[in-house]
Amino acid sequence: MTQRVKEILSWYGSDNPGTLTNLSRLLNHGKLAGTGKLVILPVDQGFEHGPARSFAPNPPAYDPRYHFELAIAAGCNAYAAPLGFLEAGAREFAGEIPLILKANDHDALLDESDPMQALTGSVQDALRLGCVGIGFTIYPGSAHRFEMYDQIRAYAEEAKRNGLVVVIWSYARGSGLSKTGERAIDVIGYAAQIAAQLGAHIIKVKLPNEHIEQEAARKVYDKNKSRSPPYLNGCIM
Repeated sequence: MTQRVKEILSWYGSDNPGTLTNLSRLLNHGKLAGTGKLVILPVDQGFEHGPARSFAPNPPAYDPRYHFELAIAAGCNAYAAPLGFLEAGAREFAGEIPLILKANDHDALLDESDPMQALTGSVQDALRLGCVGIGFTIYPGSAHRFEMYDQIRAYAEEAKRNGLVVVIWSYARGSGLSKTGERAIDVIGYAAQIAAQLGAHIIKVKLPNEHIEQEAARKVYDKNKSRSPPYLNGCIM
């Protein structure tokens, strides 16, 4: 256990030993073990974008086991995927890499200005498959955002009660934002803050640009001559 990992674990004083143990497993696995940095391979593209668009350029990727092997060979800290992909290889690759169950998903069959995610896995599924945590996507800026916030609150409560880590993909998008605004520095900071307030241990956000979407945020940035996102008590990958 390195000092950096000990420091990170100290940020989560409200969590039980089971959750801290699983967070430690993430931080101490793979080529970045002990550094406090994470590289997690997420493979939900087949659900999110469709199998042809995602895997046809590389046909071996149609096989769920391919992605286990890729994450292991690359030395990733963990592999995250929806229920079906994890079920296909969890037994064969048991103990070789920490797993994260992606518990909600969205498809691309309809063009929606306000996207929503469906619940596609459960905390009990994650426990059955030996996962270290659950993953969840939210869309700050979508008209359906409050429903997603309610869902992850309930999932996070159950996950933490059972000693699992909570990972949130906080992707700002929806009719309330311009396309450029989806990556605006104030919006990305807001999306990260929302995920942190919802109890995430690990947060994934898009890389921000220099645009400022909210006029109220622009006034504050200009007054304080700062464009830095707020400090967040947690791990952001």
